[in-house]
Amino acid sequence: MVSTKLWLAQRQLATGSPQKRLEAVQKLRALEDPDGVPFLVEALKDAEVAVRIEVTWALGDFKQPDAVKALIGALRDHAEAVQEAAAQALKKNGNATAIEALVGTLMRGTPGVQYHTAQTLHALNWLPRTPGEQISFYVARGDFKRVSMFGSAAIPALAAVLRGGSGERRVAAANTLAELGESSVVKLLLSALRDSEAAVRAAAVNGLARMGDPQAVTGLLPLLKDRDRNVRVATVSALGQMADTGAIRPLTELVEDREWEVRAVLAEALGRFEDRSALPAVLKLVKDRDQEVRQNAVDALGRVGDETTLDNLVLAMVDEHMGVRQAAARAATTLDPYWQRSPRIQALVPELQAALRHGDSGVQVAAAGLLRRLTGRSATELLSSSPKRVGTLAGDSMTEFFQRLLLDADEDVRLAAAEALGRERSPATIPALQTALSDKSKWVRRAAEQGITAALASA
Repeated sequence: MVSTKLWLAQRQLATGSPQKRLEAVQKLRALEDPDGVPFLVEALKDAEVAVRIEVTWALGDFKQPDAVKALIGALRDHAEAVQEAAAQALKKNGNATAIEALVGTLMRGTPGVQYHTAQTLHALNWLPRTPGEQISFYVARGDFKRVSMFGSAAIPALAAVLRGGSGERRVAAANTLAELGESSVVKLLLSALRDSEAAVRAAAVNGLARMGDPQAVTGLLPLLKDRDRNVRVATVSALGQMADTGAIRPLTELVEDREWEVRAVLAEALGRFEDRSALPAVLKLVKDRDQEVRQNAVDALGRVGDETTLDNLVLAMVDEHMGVRQAAARAATTLDPYWQRSPRIQALVPELQAALRHGDSGVQVAAAGLLRRLTGRSATELLSSSPKRVGTLAGDSMTEFFQRLLLDADEDVRLAAAEALGRERSPATIPALQTALSDKSKWVRRAAEQGITAALASA
């Protein structure tokens, strides 16, 4: 005989209110009475998805064959959410008789359903038997590294994830498709460029870059205006790797991009083309407000420039940032190993002398060393011939100036100062160099020792 509570719940299941029917299912579940299973099985026919989902959870609490059979039937429900709930309920139920039905769902379900189905099959200690089952199982479990071992056979399953998986799984699917290297995946990755998630679009861009298929260039160009910074960075980098000169003009439109990361990778990408048409944009980036952009730009200038652009590189040798100065020196030597002999460079001496008045000690040292290379004149002579005394020296001699630089926090500045004093080969520099003999850098100590030796030999 049916209890009063079960009878009341059954009556409530027949009402026209979805909310009351949902509450009736919850009451039946709370009762934990096996006699309520037939009512729950009947409730799986309810028109409301929310009610059917609650029913599947309730049936998962019962071990009766009728409950298991009903849950297996729910795996074919027209609502994906009910299928997912049924798969999870069968995991809780733990009845192995559901395995074959679960395998069928694994093979034909949507990515979300496949995920929960695979979790249940794993809990039931099931192992895939055929390559098709293995691919579906590993894709559903997120083991994309293992999926890639199946080659082109895995493409349909990965394509399904790319179309309907979670954002994280779509990223993984895009990466795995690119690893396969099959020409047929190019179209799939191109379609992923329109994904709503920026991370997926970026993954698709990186995948296309890895494959290097020329037909991808046209599809990538619109993403140069993507609202997401990381997507623009990935796209600029990809177009640089592909080095299709048709992309140069669209790329140069990003020289004013609001994000420095985009401008930095843009400078690097333009250098990869080694094409003179990229030169105006590169020259503009050489004067960018961000040091990393400038550093990449001077590197690029060494690849797309010529002797007419050497003056830009020489001026970059007195940049405020050491990395830019070093990159500029490398680039100038690449373009012309004898750049310092050029009349265009000799004409820069006044501008370089002005750099001696810069507030940054590293710039001052770089300017002094560069001027010595260009003019052959000593540091003291350069200082005295400068149109204006170096403001930060406050009347100090050049030796005193370099002595103060020996206390700078930057090891490269201290090393440059020790080398500059050593080149003077004057006994007057010995006291200053002696202070550097206890420097924590062995290179500064060595430069000081060599400078003292040269000064003593000269004396």
